[in-house]
Amino acid sequence: MTNLAEVYKFPDNRGDDINQHSAGGYVKADIEQGYDRLAQKLTDTLANPPVKLSAREYQIVFAVMSKTYRWHKRTDWINNVQLSELTGISQSHISEIKNTLVEKGVLFFEGRNIGINPVVSDWGKTYPKTGKNKLTQKRVKTYPKTGNDLPENGEKLTQKRVTQKKETITKERTKKINKKSLLETLDFSTWPALPNQQIFDDWIAMRKTKKASVSQTVINAFGTQLQIAYENGVSVDDCLTECITRNWQGFKYSWIANANQSQYSGMAQRQSNNVGDQLAYLQDSLAHIPTPHDDEAL
Repeated sequence: MTNLAEVYKFPDNRGDDINQHSAGGYVKADIEQGYDRLAQKLTDTLANPPVKLSAREYQIVFAVMSKTYRWHKRTDWINNVQLSELTGISQSHISEIKNTLVEKGVLFFEGRNIGINPVVSDWGKTYPKTGKNKLTQKRVKTYPKTGNDLPENGEKLTQKRVTQKKETITKERTKKINKKSLLETLDFSTWPALPNQQIFDDWIAMRKTKKASVSQTVINAFGTQLQIAYENGVSVDDCLTECITRNWQGFKYSWIANANQSQYSGMAQRQSNNVGDQLAYLQDSLAHIPTPHDDEAL
């Protein structure tokens, strides 16, 4: 009969108490459970930072350290959910705290990754000492240059406040800016060429008198007819000039072609004394004029 020794393992409650921080149990920090390699200059700077850090900002800084330096990383993509779980701060406040730390130079973004700025001498350099994004401007008070302006009855002199006024933009200048911006905001790829600025402004003004707007649809529709005109030797400036002089809201190349044809054919008919020829010339000269419905198509 073989004698076997029975090994009895006593319960070890230390391991159960290690992660009892949230429950209020016994927790002891031990390097056997892991440790972080941090530069001494970094910890010294955090003890006495050149820029003031709040308690929540310290929490975010140490949370970023645990996600980067602990894993031997310079930066890492850390979402707000992870930082909220590490710090207990609400997710709605994480982004604001991170952006403030970036403004203070403690954290930095590298794409979507975030990390600790190791150049501690840059901490707080670009951040206002008042803690506000914009420093308030001091009000300038004006006083009389000589004593002659002081009241004789002994009343107190009211000090006028001089405030900086923004540059006043007149309506005409605003309209001019809007006209120029159309060449930049709208797509003129359907046009064979860009028009002259002055001709384009006059064309916009003419359309405005007719209460006709200039949209991308109008530009595309004009582009089709302007392309036909350009292929027949008529430039964009000439087409717009014709629209301005004839007060055309719309445009078709056939209108210009008919007008030119009537002009040349009418030279011979005007020299004739025949009443029938003169009537035929009058009808031809009116044939190219667009109808009201055609002119208001665009």
